[in-house]
Amino acid sequence: MTASPRQPAPPEKLPRGRHPLTQAAVAGSQRVRLLDAVARVVADKGFGAATVADVIALAGVSRRTFYEHFPGLEDCFLAAYEDGMRSLFGAIRQALAGVAHDDPALRTRIAIHAYLAAMASAPAAAWSFTVEVLASGRRGLDRRDWVMAQWVEQWRAFHRLRQRSQSGLEELNDAQLLALVGGMEELVRDQLRRHGAQSLPQIAAALDTFAASVLTTDPKRG
Repeated sequence: MTASPRQPAPPEKLPRGRHPLTQAAVAGSQRVRLLDAVARVVADKGFGAATVADVIALAGVSRRTFYEHFPGLEDCFLAAYEDGMRSLFGAIRQALAGVAHDDPALRTRIAIHAYLAAMASAPAAAWSFTVEVLASGRRGLDRRDWVMAQWVEQWRAFHRLRQRSQSGLEELNDAQLLALVGGMEELVRDQLRRHGAQSLPQIAAALDTFAASVLTTDPKRG
């Protein structure tokens, strides 16, 4: 059974009439609302069924304004995807600020909790960027390749911290790290589909155990 992604309130629209905001501020607000709206629409209807009309109705902007920002729906969605993933990486970095580097197990545990908490706080984005991105075509998959590469580098850094504290650990190659990242994402996707974004923190322990099993295995023996 597929769980429907529940969504918090969208960003507020600008007040009608005169206001003190600059043109750049107005454009920035419009863009934020469009990115939020496309994630919500895609989560609700699916990437293939979403339309520009759906997005502008939810964002509260005109069709002309939409096309001032984006050439089409695909570009809007891909911009939302990249923006959302950058925000997710930022949330993880913020959670790790001040956490000792000599405790790699704690750092990975905190990173996983931050990842799941950020996803749980944005159900529409979690669904769109984990499930629907797979249906977004070649450009979407190319953008996802970039995202996966960022995850691989994050987990490479975590593994190197473990190498410093645990002798005998060999380097993990890109394929092994990508398998780790892909496996974690599949666990997240399964939880999303079955139980919804709010349940994601419940699988933190499973992800932590899985990550530790990969990061602490000597490839020559494991």
